[in-house]
Amino acid sequence: MYFGKKNSEEPVVIMEDTIVYACEAPNCKGWMRKEFSADNQTCPMCGGHLLEEIRELPKIQTEYNTFR
Repeated sequence: MYFGKKNSEEPVVIMEDTIVYACEAPNCKGWMRKEFSADNQTCPMCGGHLLEEIRELPKIQTEYNTFR
């Protein structure tokens, strides 16, 4: 028997423009969101300098309601 949820819909992914810090080294693809970055502006993967840029990324849910 099949006990899956009927008429369940996929969650909608909301894309938004997000400020990120990206490594300026040509051989490094490291980047991080501004809200998760540290105060120092060095790449955690290669130690290079980080530049601020805008990317379209999925929105991260920061508030959770356990009683939904």
